[in-house]
Amino acid sequence: MNTWLVGHVPIGHHQLEYPEGTKLPSGITETGAKTFFLKARIMAGQVNLKENKLGLQDFKWLAKEELEKEVDGSYWKSVKNMLAER
Repeated sequence: MNTWLVGHVPIGHHQLEYPEGTKLPSGITETGAKTFFLKARIMAGQVNLKENKLGLQDFKWLAKEELEKEVDGSYWKSVKNMLAER
């Protein structure tokens, strides 16, 4: 898939806090994670999951209203204002 990043600044983020700290091999304790979102456009092509390193089998293209029903409430609260209306 050929994509184009609209800018170099994140349009938002989602913060996940772990129930208990996760200890890394380096000895550092992780308390959570942040995912940053960048605005992009699909220029050409389709999703190709062959040889993906995460073992993904399928994907969905969802409208904003459909996504709300598919994701966790805290995640939806983080991403809903980043998504365009139809």
